Amino acid sequence: MEVTTSRKPAPPLRTFSKDLAFSLGVHYSPRGKAGMGDITGIDSDVLIVSKSGRVFLIEVYHEGEPVYEFLFSSYSVIEREDKILKGVVTGNQTVYDNLNQYLNVRMTDCSPDMLMFDGAQRRRYVLRLKMAE
Repeated sequence: MEVTTSRKPAPPLRTFSKDLAFSLGVHYSPRGKAGMGDITGIDSDVLIVSKSGRVFLIEVYHEGEPVYEFLFSSYSVIEREDKILKGVVTGNQTVYDNLNQYLNVRMTDCSPDMLMFDGAQRRRYVLRLKMAE
């Protein structure tokens, strides 16, 4: 699996993406001027992290085809006090079902609008999923 960003990500989005790759135990590649064909051809599974306005988007590609995407309205970074989490953790059954075949994801009893992962340097990311209205 490969994690990358939109073409011109802000530095916080780059850090977010690198930490997501760290948590998943996969490689991060800077996007640069690479087109979608170049990005999706890097690996059979690719995550693309982007931001449009106030909404963040993570797209999952498998064999060059989009298979799932989810929006999150915000995220916070807190200092991790306990053992490091590997992979991502969610309380949302739909997100779990759609991500489970592509990456290391665990289901917990946390809020259904939440997804968490741990980055480097004791950073824990808590995402607020944008629920369908």
